[in-house]
Amino acid sequence: MRRIVVSMRGLAEGNNAVEIKGQNRGDEVGDMARALDKFRDELVRMQAAEQQKAESKDAELGNVVQQLSERLARLSHGDLTIRIAEEFPEEYEQLRADFNGSIDNLNATVQQVIDAASSIRSGAAEISQASDDLSHRTESQAATLEETAAAIDELTASVKSAAEGARNVEATVRDARQEAENSGEVVQSAVAAMSGIEESSNKISQIISVIDDIAFQTNLLALNAGVEAARAGEAGRGFAVVASEVRALAQRSSDAAMEIKALISDSSRQVGEGVDLVGRAGGALQSIVGQVSRISELVSEIAEGAEQQSTGLLEINTGVTQLDKVTQQNAAMVEEATAAGHLLNTDAGKLSDLVARFQVAGGSGAALAAPSAPAPAAMAPSAHGSDDWDLEASPVPAPAAAAHAADGNAARDLWQDF
Repeated sequence: MRRIVVSMRGLAEGNNAVEIKGQNRGDEVGDMARALDKFRDELVRMQAAEQQKAESKDAELGNVVQQLSERLARLSHGDLTIRIAEEFPEEYEQLRADFNGSIDNLNATVQQVIDAASSIRSGAAEISQASDDLSHRTESQAATLEETAAAIDELTASVKSAAEGARNVEATVRDARQEAENSGEVVQSAVAAMSGIEESSNKISQIISVIDDIAFQTNLLALNAGVEAARAGEAGRGFAVVASEVRALAQRSSDAAMEIKALISDSSRQVGEGVDLVGRAGGALQSIVGQVSRISELVSEIAEGAEQQSTGLLEINTGVTQLDKVTQQNAAMVEEATAAGHLLNTDAGKLSDLVARFQVAGGSGAALAAPSAPAPAAMAPSAHGSDDWDLEASPVPAPAAAAHAADGNAARDLWQDF
């Protein structure tokens, strides 16, 4: 009985090789020994079965770990076509489903990132090219506006000088008109004076005619006196001498009167011609005064127009100067936008290079390595600095990637409209 107890204690301690004695006995102890031996055999068989089952579980677990390890290694190299098609044991099937679901979500997210990166890169290249073109056009426009402003400034100074000259001419014409009017008055006075001289000459001519008549009558009286003296004989000799002298004096007076009359007639004719010429000069001066007045009005209109043009050109010059300043500011902003466009293009190229590492289902991200626009230089600066981007440090969720793709398409559409 004590030996059976020792054997049972050994089995309890896990010693399946313990020797069970007393099996050949025919009493109750022998029955207990035989029953204990059967129990030990059954325990050994059960332990062998458990060990076999554990080895099978270890093999299944090793297979699962190997499958996951291989696919995680491919995932580390950017391969997203690593779904596990082989079914796992029932207790690991949920793990396979979760892994495939994660890969599907990651594949969809990266695909959206690739599409967004392609759209961003295309839009960035177009923006960069358009910014360059706009920069050149803005620089040309700024230079043209600067030249236009200088030309308008010179034109404004010229028109202002012309306006001042027109005002000076207007004052000169006004003075000339005043002088012409004064000359007209002088001519009118001269005409009146010449008319007075003509009237005086006519009166003198009449007086000379009277003197001529008196000389003629005196001559007749002297002739009669001479005839009477001749009749008187020796007594009238002295009177005849006096009558002869009186007759000679009357004849000289008549001759002088005739000469004076001829001179006065010639003077009257010349005075008449002078009056006519002075009248014509007066009419010409009146016409000149009228023309000068008309010229003065025209010069006044020209001066007013020149002043208005000067004022308008001054306003235009001010506007062009302001437009030139605004254009210069726009040119500076366009330069900044151009620089930003180049930085965006550089960053978009880097993003395309990063997502090109991923291999997704239905295509490869490496297609982004050959963009339609020229790729920027490798050492070009970017908005994120000159350091290389870290792929693992910048995960992008699927909704954010879709939003970025939509924003990139919208920005490209807006730029195309512009």
